[in-house]
Amino acid sequence: MKRNNVDSLFGFSMPSFSLIILLLAISLTADAEYAAESTLEDVLVSPAKQNKSSIQSLQLGLAHVGNNVVSVGERGVILLSDDEGLHWTQAKKVPVSVTLTAVTFSDPLNGWAAGHSGVILATQDGGNTWHKQLDGFKAAELAMEEAEALIAAGDSRGERAKRNAGYLIKEGADKPFLDVYFANQFDGWAIGAYGLAFATNDGGEHWYSIIARLPNPAGKHLYKVVRSTNELIILGEQAAVFTSSDNGNAFSALDTPYYGSFFDGLLLEDGTRLLYGLRGNVWRQTKGKGRWKRVKLGSEVTLTSGVVTTDGQILLADQSGQLFVSADSAKSFSLMGQAPFGGITDIIQAQSGFAVSTARGAHLVNDANLVSGGAR
Repeated sequence: MKRNNVDSLFGFSMPSFSLIILLLAISLTADAEYAAESTLEDVLVSPAKQNKSSIQSLQLGLAHVGNNVVSVGERGVILLSDDEGLHWTQAKKVPVSVTLTAVTFSDPLNGWAAGHSGVILATQDGGNTWHKQLDGFKAAELAMEEAEALIAAGDSRGERAKRNAGYLIKEGADKPFLDVYFANQFDGWAIGAYGLAFATNDGGEHWYSIIARLPNPAGKHLYKVVRSTNELIILGEQAAVFTSSDNGNAFSALDTPYYGSFFDGLLLEDGTRLLYGLRGNVWRQTKGKGRWKRVKLGSEVTLTSGVVTTDGQILLADQSGQLFVSADSAKSFSLMGQAPFGGITDIIQAQSGFAVSTARGAHLVNDANLVSGGAR
């Protein structure tokens, strides 16, 4: 987990640079500006500011909340929409002003958001008010607890885990979580930069480190948690893909033919695995076995997110705002069009289109504003 100078400058390693430009360069700059003011205000205890311009700020993650939508982004801004993404208002109470990268809800009331400085927030009122469950300082302590437990049990992973936990403690709360996912009100996972990986089985009242459970000795960045009924997958940089068939108790590396970064994935109902990310790479494995096959899009723009629609189609979104659609279980895709709001960081289905988070706020994309063509 020890960083070189390039990593320290950007917060991520160079193989992930193209995605950083879209998703994190703005937010890292914003956090750096706030950090410079930390002698007056600590971003971990300073609430997100209420501002009319917040609805146009960088947004990075979306989640359904019953019939509503929640979006999270830079400087702790959390936006709420009660009309499926057409109009947005700012959440009333967010206790931190660090960039938030992901959000998930288990039901219309209970949700969690994760982000920079190792922050995890929780809400019990559908997203209007939030409280902090975890930050990077506590996360480092939990990583050391995991390491010491492994050493006490005579586990060979213990010493490496202790060294890595030592780095986390020494370097402080400077590492972001990049995704958080809850399968229900109790079972959740949060993953992030430099191999951060944590889990909870009580709704986040108590988090614990699972860093050592992943066969990730290089501490590669972890971007996305994907889950189906039978499988939990964690996706990361440079072909770091880890799968668990026992709800995260143990993980093994999943071999893929592509040595680039996967930023998102979908586990289809028929068991097909679909992974995608850097330079427009899409890889498909039928029913979780056999040969991986590359699905060509005709584009080399990095893919950031995807969704399975209620009618069974699959949509993939990229950092230029292009949307690709498949009606044959991801065997082939065609260009659906391009969103007029710039690069898409996340996408979910809405009643009259798709809600998207972008560098210029969260919006609703539908037939009325989708433009033809695309930036390939």
